[in-house]
Amino acid sequence: MKILACLILLLWLITGLLLGVGGVTKLNSDEAIETINRRKEELIKQTIPPTTTSQGTSVANLYELLIANEHEGIAYFFTWTVNFPKFTALCITAMSFGLLGSVISLIKELIDKSVSPDSINFIAKPFLGILTGLVVLGISYMLPTILIKGASEIRPITLMFISLFCGIYIDKFYKKLESSFDKIISVK
Repeated sequence: MKILACLILLLWLITGLLLGVGGVTKLNSDEAIETINRRKEELIKQTIPPTTTSQGTSVANLYELLIANEHEGIAYFFTWTVNFPKFTALCITAMSFGLLGSVISLIKELIDKSVSPDSINFIAKPFLGILTGLVVLGISYMLPTILIKGASEIRPITLMFISLFCGIYIDKFYKKLESSFDKIISVK
């Protein structure tokens, strides 16, 4: 049982890391491309000797070179993320780091010996972590629109760590969320 539990935790950990790092990398690459595009006119004027990138793209100015480097970098390391829309990458990132948080929570429980390995559900808690990432993403969209007129953009790194921490403290997160909604929705 202990070997199977370790293998399941390792599988969850590798899955969460691979998908999480891929999602964050995609989001950071998208932000870098947006920054480059804001300076497009200026960068196009900065010509360089005609160059061929590692993937065979021909570039003649700094703008083309910077865009090609961003596309090739993400395509080389995380090919599966290249065509994802930004919202898909946000979902994957939030769910992956919620998963990682729940795996950290499981490992912490095992190390603290607060529960026996036989009583831990190595399947349900990680799934709850994945869903917690979606809840955090929803809250991240909801709160700014309630507090501020107009939607603000979600910061990927912030989303990543909030999802991670909520996954680690999954029980406390849901208790706090439930009490917050009880206060908002209560009829007196």
